[in-house]
Amino acid sequence: MTGLGLLVMKFGGTSMGTAERICVAADICREQKALRPIVPVVSAMAGVTDLLLATLRHAEGGDEARVEANVAQVLKRHLESCGELALSEQTRDGIRELVGDFDRLANGMLMLGDRPARSVDEAIAIGERLTALILADHLTSKGIHAQAINGSDVIVTDAVFGNATPIMEATRAKTREKIQPLIDKGIVPVVTGFNGATADGRPTTLGRGGSDFSASILAAALDASELDRCGWNHER
Repeated sequence: MTGLGLLVMKFGGTSMGTAERICVAADICREQKALRPIVPVVSAMAGVTDLLLATLRHAEGGDEARVEANVAQVLKRHLESCGELALSEQTRDGIRELVGDFDRLANGMLMLGDRPARSVDEAIAIGERLTALILADHLTSKGIHAQAINGSDVIVTDAVFGNATPIMEATRAKTREKIQPLIDKGIVPVVTGFNGATADGRPTTLGRGGSDFSASILAAALDASELDRCGWNHER
C-alpha cells in the first residue's frame, strides 16, 4: 500500500452488464487495491432494473405468464455470467435464492393485483444484490478477498419509498460498524448501490440515479479520500 486514503468506486449498469465487463471492473479494482483500500459500489446489470419494474407491472395486471417468463430471463442472464466467470456453486445458489425472493414478491403482487411501494423497493433492489454477489465472488477467485454487502444494511433512510433520503448520522454509524471492520482486515466490501432501509429495517430505494447517490453517501460516511465513477454509470 502507498498510504493513499480510501477510494469509493462506482460501477454502473454497463460496467456490470456482461461477464466480460465484470472482468474489466475486477481488473480496475485489483489495480487500485494494490495502492489503497477500496469500496466498489455496483449497479444492476444494464436493463435489469427496467425488466424487474416491468415484471412487477405485469404482476399487478395479472399477467402470470409474463411474470414467469421475465423471472426466468433474469435468472438465465445472471447464471450465464456465473458460468462464463467460472464462479462457485455457492454463488450460483445465492443467485437462485435472490431471484426466488424476487419471484415470491412478484407473485404476491400478482395475487393482490397491487404493487405496494415498500414491496416494489424490496423487489427491484435485488438487481444490485445480484451483481454485488457476482463481482465479490469473481474478485475472491482472483485473489482479492471480497464480500457482498447489501446497501440496506448500511444506508439508513427516511420512509419515502421509491425516492428515499439518507439519514447521514445513522448511516455513518452503520458504515463504521459493518464496512470499516472489513476494510481494516483488507477485505473489499462490494456494496449495492440504489438501496437502503429505514431505521426499523424496511427496504427503500433512492430513486433513479440512486446508485451514483449511494456511492456519494458512502464516500461521505466513510470519509473517503476519493470517489471515482468508473466507466458508464447511468444505464440500468
